[in-house]
Amino acid sequence: MYEALFRHALFPAYETVVKRRGTASHVAEYERSQWLDRAQLEAVQLRKLNELLAHCWAEVPFLQRHWRAHGLQPGTLSHASELSRYPLLTKAMITANYDEAVATSWRGRTLTKTTGGSTGEPFRFEYTMDVYARRTAVMWRGYGWGGASLGTRTGYLWGTGMRKGGWGGFKDRLYHGAFNRRFFDAFSLSDGNIDPVIEELTAYRPQAVVGYVAPVVLVARRMLATGRRMQGVRGVLTGAEALYEPERRDIEQAFGCPAFNTYGSREVMLMASECSHHSGLHVNADHLVLETVGHDGRPVPAGASGDVAITDLHNFGMPMVRYLNGDRATYATQACACGRGLPLLASVDGRVLDSIETPDGRHVPGEFFVYAMLDWPDVRQWQVVQTERDCVQFRLVVPEPWTAQRREALTA
Repeated sequence: MYEALFRHALFPAYETVVKRRGTASHVAEYERSQWLDRAQLEAVQLRKLNELLAHCWAEVPFLQRHWRAHGLQPGTLSHASELSRYPLLTKAMITANYDEAVATSWRGRTLTKTTGGSTGEPFRFEYTMDVYARRTAVMWRGYGWGGASLGTRTGYLWGTGMRKGGWGGFKDRLYHGAFNRRFFDAFSLSDGNIDPVIEELTAYRPQAVVGYVAPVVLVARRMLATGRRMQGVRGVLTGAEALYEPERRDIEQAFGCPAFNTYGSREVMLMASECSHHSGLHVNADHLVLETVGHDGRPVPAGASGDVAITDLHNFGMPMVRYLNGDRATYATQACACGRGLPLLASVDGRVLDSIETPDGRHVPGEFFVYAMLDWPDVRQWQVVQTERDCVQFRLVVPEPWTAQRREALTA
């Protein structure tokens, strides 16, 4: 009852009237477009791609220079595959040309976000409010395939998710309560507190669970080891790293429901998700272009692993065309039997955020360090290596001079 009320009344009213965003209309748009056939999707993608490229040629000085240096001139693509003529884009290129990578008509009107640099390079970028609304909409579509639709009672094994006290904490509780969700801190799971977390999660009686792979697997295996099972869960959605079959089996046995893997990044949010057929991860091709390419920048065939190059079709603030996000993936050679025209990834390769095990038995997911390093924007590159259970090495590339005070603050 509440799920339908939230999806059809409360959420549209909040997004449209209170926040003045088009999220609700985008949700409806993406619900329709997922059922387009491959030819129809390619036509939608081509139209959006040509609109984005025309905008870049008119308003993004850095991309104009970059493309002309590779012998390109403004023009219309006749097929989306012709995008491969354009050069690849890296984080370093955007960072080195930051101001001129922002569209002239959008300067001063964008939102800014920073990745934590899980690959070792923190990265700042900009995006528009409309593309944020679209990313949120396409996220809810993918989550819905796994049973975590808008308004579904959902437990998140995520970060802390909410501020604890004061007015901010009250607003967070109200906001997340309206969405019918509760956060369980995945960053502080340990042998000493995992049982109370499982008890809290069970008592919450979620219809869906969303979380990083590592903590979800820890919870599932602890439940199996202690003879516990969770009832009433429709699906468990995992992200941040690959979900392997042994882990999937443990999750499904413990929670008594299917597990669904997702693939996303901080730069563009959700890119691909599993549906109930579990044939692979459906790429959101009505929202972005995801290519798998070789070292020469040319697309590799389905069934072969390649570097992921992303083109967000709606970020007109800081367009990223053929942006290399540091991951590798493999397109499936077959279509899904579900009837969606969205293409399939067979796997996401080389994307693993391992967890750190502390001497007192806590398991800290790699995402903890990603978020922790957001507070250190002057650190150019970083890497965390655990050599022993009680020894973790922090390898940093820092500017000169790097003061003793900064070093002490980081290690405090």
